[in-house]
Amino acid sequence: MALAGLDVGTSGCKGVVFREDGTILAQSYREYPFITPQPGWLEINPENIWQSVLDSLQEVVEKTRDTIEVIAITSHGETLIPIDKTGKALYHALANFDTRAHTYINYWLERGDPYSYFQITGMPLHGMYTVNKILWLKDHCPEVFEKTWKFCCVEDFIIYRLTGNEPIIDYSLAARTMLFDVVEKQWSEKMCRLADVDPKNLSQVSPSGRIAGTVSPSVARRTGLSSSLLVATGGHDQPCGVLGCGVKNPGEAMYGIGTSECVALNLGNKPFLSRDMMENRFCCYPHVEENSFITLAYIASGAAVLRWFRDEFGYEESEKSAKTGESTYDLLLKRMPDKPASVFVLPHFSGSGTPYLDEKSRGALVGLTLATSKGEVVRAILESLTYEMKMNLDLYEQFGLPINSLRAIGGGSRSRAWLQIKADILQKRLLIPVTGEAVALGTAMLAGMAKGIFHNVDEAIDAMVSFEDTIYPNPDIQTHYQPRYHIYQKIYNGLKEVNDSISNLTRDEL
Repeated sequence: MALAGLDVGTSGCKGVVFREDGTILAQSYREYPFITPQPGWLEINPENIWQSVLDSLQEVVEKTRDTIEVIAITSHGETLIPIDKTGKALYHALANFDTRAHTYINYWLERGDPYSYFQITGMPLHGMYTVNKILWLKDHCPEVFEKTWKFCCVEDFIIYRLTGNEPIIDYSLAARTMLFDVVEKQWSEKMCRLADVDPKNLSQVSPSGRIAGTVSPSVARRTGLSSSLLVATGGHDQPCGVLGCGVKNPGEAMYGIGTSECVALNLGNKPFLSRDMMENRFCCYPHVEENSFITLAYIASGAAVLRWFRDEFGYEESEKSAKTGESTYDLLLKRMPDKPASVFVLPHFSGSGTPYLDEKSRGALVGLTLATSKGEVVRAILESLTYEMKMNLDLYEQFGLPINSLRAIGGGSRSRAWLQIKADILQKRLLIPVTGEAVALGTAMLAGMAKGIFHNVDEAIDAMVSFEDTIYPNPDIQTHYQPRYHIYQKIYNGLKEVNDSISNLTRDEL
């Protein structure tokens, strides 16, 4: 039986079809462009997302002889897509790392105690959450706000478009709106009242791995999918990745290395909603595994920083790639020196992630000399992203959540050179799943559970997850990285005042 996971990310859509043993039968990818009308604004045309979904599904149908019987949907979080009763998107999708709604933190501070919100929503105050984008829409585009039938995220938007039924969102993605009660597993009456959002204008909530409907006749004709294809709830991409790389024991965690970077771990069946968690901006919300909770540490920009460097400074490598077929990224990584860099990159190109959640922070390249090479800057990007994550993992240790091994997934997990840098800085083992498409795999596992192929998470993991390699840290290089890590820890605070001023200057000129 063929199971499919549809992974709708910030920059592209990926469809992957699996056998019940985890073998990939077919996959496809479609990229869509960002729209950046102002500094800090990040939009996506919802129709580009939808067309990419259709094209991706059509391609995997053409590539596999097996009939896909069930598909589940995973997506990035926080993105807002307002739609009317015909399903038409009324505005560009306000993407997860769009910073325009940062001022609404004050809105919440004026109305209550941040810790009281955290105990309901599991989300520390931040402008990226969907509710703040809704508030921005209400204040700046009232005509759109009034016409909106449903304030969707991406998963429920795609499920609605695939089935024609009411939009359905799973618990994990609903939590990323900051309107969801993570303990009661329902839209929070208090948060909706404070935001002046009617719960009727939000999607129906559901556990992950539940049937949401069958594919509509028009979608079946457009893509070649079976008209009896079942569509199931998946979840937020990070917890789907946790499931897809087989995390189920204490001390294990997923390390997602993609457009953004994320380390996520299963907290078990009790929410961890301490004040320390909130003050360090760590979230706690429902996992895609029923009756479990998850937390995550993340870097907002992640591999997007390397993508930026490739696009702006990798012309030579791009030309060579076009001639030889070798990846531009691989060509850039080949330029790296063997030794740790003495140059540092503050990777806050979309603001910071945890533990600061500082939307005013900006990227920086620190320590340049006339001897600095392109390759050293490439290495500095990879190292600095890892220093940033190490600060988060050190905090987890302090909170009694030690991590001894990481399962590396995402595009960055295909580079052994990058993974070795991470293992050496973090001094932790990195396990490499057989499939690098763990987010899609976890989503397909949920599809299998919705169909009744698997009775529980453990059964799905045992059937579909396996590992091909382990990257071990080199203890000898730790002496080189320790002083560099100590330097890196000073950069954010050292530049905070400057970055605040730059952020305000840019905003004042709009």
